[in-house]
Amino acid sequence: MFISGHGSVKVLERTVSYILIILAVCLWELMSRSGIVSIALFPPPSTVFFKLYLMVASGVLLQEYFTTLYRVLVGFLSGAILGMVFGVLIAYSRIALRILYPIIAMFSVMPTLALVPLLIIWIGLNDMLAITAVFLCSFIPLAYNTVSGVRHIDPEVVDAAKTLGASRLELLAKILLPQALPSIFSALKLEAAMAWKTCFVTEFIALSSGLGRLMIEALNTLSVDEMIALLLILALSSYGFVRFFEELEKSFLAKWGYRV
Repeated sequence: MFISGHGSVKVLERTVSYILIILAVCLWELMSRSGIVSIALFPPPSTVFFKLYLMVASGVLLQEYFTTLYRVLVGFLSGAILGMVFGVLIAYSRIALRILYPIIAMFSVMPTLALVPLLIIWIGLNDMLAITAVFLCSFIPLAYNTVSGVRHIDPEVVDAAKTLGASRLELLAKILLPQALPSIFSALKLEAAMAWKTCFVTEFIALSSGLGRLMIEALNTLSVDEMIALLLILALSSYGFVRFFEELEKSFLAKWGYRV
């Protein structure tokens, strides 16, 4: 009965969310069509969706979208995986932890986009520029959160496992990583969205391909409908990534006995 009731509440909440979105879109359409707001500055959703259809039909949007998607996937996956590995290696050594943790903490609060001018000089205007920006955006926070998650594990739990004869690999697989999972997934969800934003802005600033390139062209021609359509694509892509890691988080945490 409880499970059924809980499921009904979730369905109700989701339905209310969809209704609010539909109402917001209808209100936007009404305000634009009635002249309450300038149709040139705030084109109605119908105009935006039609522009989006034209961009897809022409093939331009799909080509540039997959260019951005490639950069996001390569940068994010390499940064996230290496960040977790690096975080675990640091957490294994108390000396490395004391020396490197403050450095990682300092860089974790630095906005990655502030490094783009330097990256342009060091790397040049090519795919690796956006990939490196996304890599840094993912690597540093994942390393920081992995180390933070491991640091907060009760030392007595680790000592007990060692006393019972757990090897370093067993300690990692059965104690350290499972206990650090909430912290790791918290970073994964946040940086999954940030990867898209970082890539998009890097393309906008410096590259001649990708969704960012379409945005700068739309800005140059004052195509507000195209700009809003591109922002919609960016938002949906970021949300899709976040939802993927939310579901992955539920699966992993449930496996290790966390309440989800």
